[in-house]
Amino acid sequence: MTGPISQTGAQLPNPERYKTLVVILTVLTTVVTAIIAGLQADANIRSSSSNRDSQVYAIQAASELNYQDLQFAYNMNVFAGYLKDGLEATVLQMTALQQEQSDPKAAADSKLRALVAQARADQAQKFSIFFNDPRYAPKKAGGMPDLQSYLTDMYATAKSLVVQQNAAADDYNRWNRKGDAYTSILAILAVAFFLFGLAQALSPRLRLVFALFGVVAVAAAGLGTLLTLVT
Repeated sequence: MTGPISQTGAQLPNPERYKTLVVILTVLTTVVTAIIAGLQADANIRSSSSNRDSQVYAIQAASELNYQDLQFAYNMNVFAGYLKDGLEATVLQMTALQQEQSDPKAAADSKLRALVAQARADQAQKFSIFFNDPRYAPKKAGGMPDLQSYLTDMYATAKSLVVQQNAAADDYNRWNRKGDAYTSILAILAVAFFLFGLAQALSPRLRLVFALFGVVAVAAAGLGTLLTLVT
């Protein structure tokens, strides 16, 4: 569009020059801003979801550890009772053998006490996971349970929950960083909007300069968005 003609016949600068270009740039920036705002909203939602999952896994892991501690105390108490009563029965049986010649009555009493102790040991054995669970039960008669496997399996669930909690926490940090990055990018686009708006009110030459600065701001925002997406 040509500018007005002066009285001397010279062409004057057109005050509307580059306004259409600035409008187009403003519209494109609006579209870019809407896309980045959507990415920010998605990042915030994912961040919130990951943070919630992290807290849930942390609570579940703590509950599992507390339960396993109580279960461990019970299982070890039962096993300790079994060992104590079994050892006591063995000692009383040996004592009875030694007393058979010198004191038959005391020997009979020792045998009776040995039977009682052995009965307690047998009863404890029925309630012990170390003898009822094939994973830990002795492989041969008179053998010891596999306590190492029990200790490994005891915290397996808690360890799995902790791994999931750590993964959720990492996701939360990653998406939270993305959300912060998008906030910074939106601030840059706000500067671009300001430059485009200011350009509309200036002379054609300054309008083009401010429009170029606005394009640089939009380009920087686009580059920041790409870097944020790939990280």
